Amino acid sequence: MKFLYNFFLKLTWIHIRIISFFNKRLRVFLDGRKLTMESIKNRKRLGSNVIWFHCSSLGEYEQSIPLIHKMKRVKPNYKIAITFFSASAFSNKLENHLCDWSGYLPFEDSKKIYDLIKFINPKLMILVKNEFWPNLLEVLNKKNITTISISSRFNPQQFFFKQWATWFLKKIKTIKIFLTADKKSEVLLKKKGIASSKYVGDTRMDRALELISNNWESQIIESFTRNKKYWVAGSTWEEDYELITEYIENTKSPKIIIAPHECNQDSISFIEKKLKIPYAKYSTYSFQKDHLKKILIIDSIGYLKYLYKGALWAYVGGGMGEKGLHNILEPAIYGIPIIIGKNYKKFPEANDLIKKGYCFSVSNKNEFNMVVNNLCNKSNYKKINPKEHIISHQGATNKIFNEIKLLLEEL
Repeated sequence: MKFLYNFFLKLTWIHIRIISFFNKRLRVFLDGRKLTMESIKNRKRLGSNVIWFHCSSLGEYEQSIPLIHKMKRVKPNYKIAITFFSASAFSNKLENHLCDWSGYLPFEDSKKIYDLIKFINPKLMILVKNEFWPNLLEVLNKKNITTISISSRFNPQQFFFKQWATWFLKKIKTIKIFLTADKKSEVLLKKKGIASSKYVGDTRMDRALELISNNWESQIIESFTRNKKYWVAGSTWEEDYELITEYIENTKSPKIIIAPHECNQDSISFIEKKLKIPYAKYSTYSFQKDHLKKILIIDSIGYLKYLYKGALWAYVGGGMGEKGLHNILEPAIYGIPIIIGKNYKKFPEANDLIKKGYCFSVSNKNEFNMVVNNLCNKSNYKKINPKEHIISHQGATNKIFNEIKLLLEEL
């Protein structure tokens, strides 16, 4: 099975290289990995006390920040290395002071993984969420590098629990301990013969609470809103605009700030073609005239989590298609109601918030209009406080740190 995996991996790599000639994102994906490996050639090892975090995307990086903050504060003699799988995550990480080195994870190339490990020289490897790569795990195990998984979630339908994927599960079992985001995952892992699993909670809750204390300000946002009410459409994809554009154009709704999940030229152009009324863009904002417009498009990464603070309500994208629902905890922490698409069942926080009446799922634009009108006309948003849900689930960071501290004492 390993042979087949590596065979198809090579085919995938060839396919990516061909498509990269026509796809800018894939070119960044390839070039970034090449630059990472070139940058570590002939360099001294990073240090003797290094903790290596691996995050797939920007979301995983964000939820790692509270733990990294804690490590820096309590264990200042340890260096932090961070690798990413996603090109957008690496290029858009904002808190560079958190780590001593960052780069791309090689795409399951064992030789390059060996080279990277030789440079980082990690004492501990932390995989954030479900970042399980067979070749990476195999090399880590051969090099006797203690590896843990944090904030991971598991369900019986995942392919590595299938009978034909037992080889993959064996690789996963080399992980020292799984600190899961929910109790169901801990129970399932133990049923599958992985006794070294413990439910500690989700660090996203702690990260959401951290955002409240951030005093982020923007003259552009202040100019656009002029202390008037507005709502946010965040992490939106093409499918989401089918829900919201009619409401934006045909009602006297408050101002709206649209922050798409991707801020590349194609994504912004798609929004511009969809809108039939005047709009402003963050990157070209005019303080003289753009405050008169109803719509502001955020065409830069990193601002969305702060924009929810002054909003009446939020629509969070990803739930109308197959992309996956994006972070609803960021708006929830500010105590505002949240509207999402129809595909949310795989997201426990969405299920919880919907049950408690903090979040509303819609399947079409009529349902969207009805929910929004209900919130506006009855001022129901004043009675809703999803922040309480987050506060009741905080504390995962401290629990994970305590486990890490015990492991480091053993190493």
